[in-house]
Amino acid sequence: MASMKAYLNLSDGKRQDYHVRIRTEQADGVQAVYIDGFSKCTLDSEFGAGIEIAIDDVESWMADYRHSEYWCRPGFGTDLGEIPEETQGLIYVKKDGSYGVILPVVSENYKCVLAGGEDNTVVAKLFSWYEGMTACKGLAFLWAEGENPFALLEKCSKVGLKLLGTGCRVRKERRYPEIFEYLGWCSWDAFEIRVDEKSLLDKCQEFKEKGIPVKWAIIDDMWGEVRDFYDISYENRPEMFRLMHSSKLYSFKADPIRFPNGLKGCVEKMNEYGITVGMWHPTTGYWMGIDPEGEIFKEHRDCLIQTKDGRWIHSPDQGKAYEFYNAFHDYLRECGTEFVKIDNQSMSRRFYKKLAPVGKVARQFHNAMEASVGQHFDNQMINCMGMASEDMWNRSVSPISRCSDDFQPENREWFTKHILQCAYNCLIQGQFYYCDWDMWWTDDGQAVKNSILRAISGGPIYVSDTFDRSRAEILKPLALEDGRILRCDRPAMPARDCLTLDPAQAGNVFKVQNVCGDCGVIAAFNLDKDNQAVTGNISPEDVDGLCGEEFAVYEHFSKEMKILHRGESFELQLKDSDEFKLYILVPLKDGCGMIGRVDKFISPKTVRYNRKGEAELVEAGPHAYVKDRALIFAE
Repeated sequence: MASMKAYLNLSDGKRQDYHVRIRTEQADGVQAVYIDGFSKCTLDSEFGAGIEIAIDDVESWMADYRHSEYWCRPGFGTDLGEIPEETQGLIYVKKDGSYGVILPVVSENYKCVLAGGEDNTVVAKLFSWYEGMTACKGLAFLWAEGENPFALLEKCSKVGLKLLGTGCRVRKERRYPEIFEYLGWCSWDAFEIRVDEKSLLDKCQEFKEKGIPVKWAIIDDMWGEVRDFYDISYENRPEMFRLMHSSKLYSFKADPIRFPNGLKGCVEKMNEYGITVGMWHPTTGYWMGIDPEGEIFKEHRDCLIQTKDGRWIHSPDQGKAYEFYNAFHDYLRECGTEFVKIDNQSMSRRFYKKLAPVGKVARQFHNAMEASVGQHFDNQMINCMGMASEDMWNRSVSPISRCSDDFQPENREWFTKHILQCAYNCLIQGQFYYCDWDMWWTDDGQAVKNSILRAISGGPIYVSDTFDRSRAEILKPLALEDGRILRCDRPAMPARDCLTLDPAQAGNVFKVQNVCGDCGVIAAFNLDKDNQAVTGNISPEDVDGLCGEEFAVYEHFSKEMKILHRGESFELQLKDSDEFKLYILVPLKDGCGMIGRVDKFISPKTVRYNRKGEAELVEAGPHAYVKDRALIFAE
């Protein structure tokens, strides 16, 4: 470990070094770092206390930091003083090859984030966003060093949640909803804010005619009654977004013009296609809040507050927030919808600052939200626009959370940003949630690469193609005939040798890894910013937790196989961004093992074992197996 020094920042701009101390506890190889300080003067609500951390012999680091109000992305470097502001998780590798992890927490009164300090140090910054605080006391962050960075992250999150005692769970303790085990579709990219009943039913008919087994659909932004839309036209997406973000929700009901049979009528017709329906809505009702001339305002005025910019949103008070969500979800459930996607969750700083300390605010409105979702939808929810740490540390039961900015079709630069956001964000967010890598298009120029990302993600798989543009052949490798996706077991994360090096500049192959039962999966990409050739190695050690001593390494697209023992590797070169690989690593027993369906990306998920331990296919089709270390194909 290294040296630490604490101080308080007062609201008058002065710094206080006395009456403040650091306390540490050891638990399961993790050091829990507490701060305990007080002053006769009030503390700065934006930066009330700091802990300077000096760490020796750091070679490189990856900082998962909040680059916008809602989203995080990775930053890389060698000088700790360059760690970005609002870093919510830090991984570093030392010169001796060992790793370190620092995971700041959100307690009831204070949020902790990391940033670069002077003289190659890290600063843990604590703040409450609440005026009048004279003490800063509580758990600040978890810190651990060792040989396995994935194990360190898991231990830090588990210990942190136990010490905070909020009832929040690690991912392994959350139930993954059955509905998201199947292919889905979302209306957003397809129809945007002009979504209507006819378009939705036309899309359902397309799925039927093309034999695409979509089993659930999200009716996204904006299906509701937003009268600000009436008689308004727009020429392009920027104009549309300006309209969205200046508009308010009139009632909880579906817009009567675009849904002439009501939401219930539309849902019932979609159900006839075998599609379960879920609804999108933001925490604020709509982007500019609740319409003060509308039904919601008249019926639920007592649970609303007005923000500084004039919008009306639900109060952070748990009881009042619950009243809002309960009324909203009563209507949605009565209409036959079975899950929700709740957007715009990282709103504490914008709307609730100074009303109560940050942790208390976040915990109250998430408790209210989750209570209603549990009551109405059996906890079937996708959290979205909610990567701020006060949100991550304060959802008790909901299992899934988005981990990237919005999908952008036909955008090669965006693909690199997207895969880096998702993979590195999963290192931190994936300790708490299954991660949603967002919707995508099957007719995008990078559709196959996008499909591989979703296949390995370990989260839901859903597309957003507009009418008559869904391609069944792109979706077939992802799912069985009934639409059940072949989902990996946990959130996908970068391979160990990719953790602290920027894949866009390092000249190395970028590898994303996951597991399926006792098998491993590695997706390899070229993310070089200049589109130059990159090199790397493929090894069983790339997959965290993969057990065994001998492995068949099968590449999906070339249908080639290599045999590797633990500790062995082979070299890989990818000439440009259009070249990528997908490897399945199957442990061999006496030189034998089952690859599974070779027409599916995650082939181990197409295999099951009977009581005798014999391998069987879940669904008949072209497959491969290894016998006496030779690859054999069969129909």
